[in-house]
Amino acid sequence: MIIKGCRILLGAFLIGYALNQFFHFLPTSYGQMPDSARDFIDAVVVYLPFLYVFEVIIGVLILFDKWSALIYLVLFPLSVSFLIFVFANQDVSEMWPALVVSILNIVLVIHKKDRYLPLLD
Repeated sequence: MIIKGCRILLGAFLIGYALNQFFHFLPTSYGQMPDSARDFIDAVVVYLPFLYVFEVIIGVLILFDKWSALIYLVLFPLSVSFLIFVFANQDVSEMWPALVVSILNIVLVIHKKDRYLPLLD
């Protein structure tokens, strides 16, 4: 029951966050960030819509519990890099989305750990 709740919460969060980037129904900002981080965002801004579409697809697959072991594995480096980026910006007030995604992803990866053990043989 807890795992199903984590799965639904993660899927809904990813879909909501990504759709908000297109439709702006919640206020967002990248917060204060160092110039190097701002330069990075400016350099990759053209690719961000593709990332958000990818997030919606991942969120839908998580909600419907399709290919979940693979999705959690694909999402893991993305959630860790999201968390590292937020830590690097030193903006603690904007850290909660990265923490939510990372914690939920870690819980779900641990739950599916038996599926990943053959990869380590």
